[in-house]
Amino acid sequence: MSRGLGDVYKRQPMNYLVIDLEMCRVPKLYRSKYKYANETIQIGAVLLDDEFKRIATLCQYVHPEYGVIDHFIEKMTGIHNRNIKNAPGIKEALEHLIDWIGAWEYQVYAWSESDRNQILHEIKAKNIESKNLETFMEEERWIDYQAVFKKRFQLNRLYSLEEALCNSDIEPEGKFHDGLDDAINTGYLIEKLEKYPDFQLLSYAMPETEEHLSCTIGDLFANLQLQVG
Repeated sequence: MSRGLGDVYKRQPMNYLVIDLEMCRVPKLYRSKYKYANETIQIGAVLLDDEFKRIATLCQYVHPEYGVIDHFIEKMTGIHNRNIKNAPGIKEALEHLIDWIGAWEYQVYAWSESDRNQILHEIKAKNIESKNLETFMEEERWIDYQAVFKKRFQLNRLYSLEEALCNSDIEPEGKFHDGLDDAINTGYLIEKLEKYPDFQLLSYAMPETEEHLSCTIGDLFANLQLQVG
């Protein structure tokens, strides 16, 4: 008996998209138009197969409409104004990401909820309309793996990606606060923890009191978030 394309599509394995954003700060001068404290300047993404093995990677710079790459952001992320000068805006960058994923069924993983919130903020502030983006941003599609990590190991606070990798005996690639490198390293962590459900954190885990290590770049800006109306 022959099978239609619809039947084949339904039987495709689930893929996993690991995403990480880097952001810059938005001067108060623009808050009447853009009501949030930061804006996306880089999207790093890793596509994993159903065995959590890397299929492909994508790194996109994004041109901010209002934000500024100051010395602090440049030093932390390594992103310069020349990198974003001719880059696409957030709508084009996200639609390119969705096209890059293709027709596969996928779940989105991010380290903390700040990346999904940031995209939602920009969609709202910039009046972006896109059916593809609506589907991409569906809440049930996204998994906050920082929260998953905290719950799995019964921690009393959120761990930074750096802490989680260290305590999971994973040697990180590249540098932290680079969108692609952070996505790749998050992918390594997800692969290890999902494939080895009995794995326990190393006994020399960092002290629970070092809360300053638990933030992502989005969390660094959290106290600056301004939401008006």
